Amino acid sequence: MKLNTLIIGTSVIAWMLCGCLTKDTGLLSEALLEQPSIESRQAIEVLIGEMLKGRPIKLADTVFSKKSSLTVERRQSAPNSNKVLNGREIAAIDSFTLFLNNGQCMIRHNQTGQNRFLENVKCITNL
Repeated sequence: MKLNTLIIGTSVIAWMLCGCLTKDTGLLSEALLEQPSIESRQAIEVLIGEMLKGRPIKLADTVFSKKSSLTVERRQSAPNSNKVLNGREIAAIDSFTLFLNNGQCMIRHNQTGQNRFLENVKCITNL
């Protein structure tokens, strides 16, 4: 009887501790821009440029309006370098995902895992 009580008590404590240590990801969901605009595109360009170590990029006005993901090709190298194949860069691409995190728009650089919040931009959950 004491052994059963000890096992049950230990199991309950372990279950409770596991629940406390689990990360709640229910507040993080893929998102779209609520109202895409030139201003939101410019804010995204600046933020992603910063995540790419200051590399300037240009995006379409409709970025993150239909899909939560974005792929950015790397800048082309000189034509005579060994990094170009048929005029295309053979280095890895950079991809980004727009999330809604606790009511704020957040962009994740998928290759590095770096997350940055977008200021003054509204997002909605991508269903």
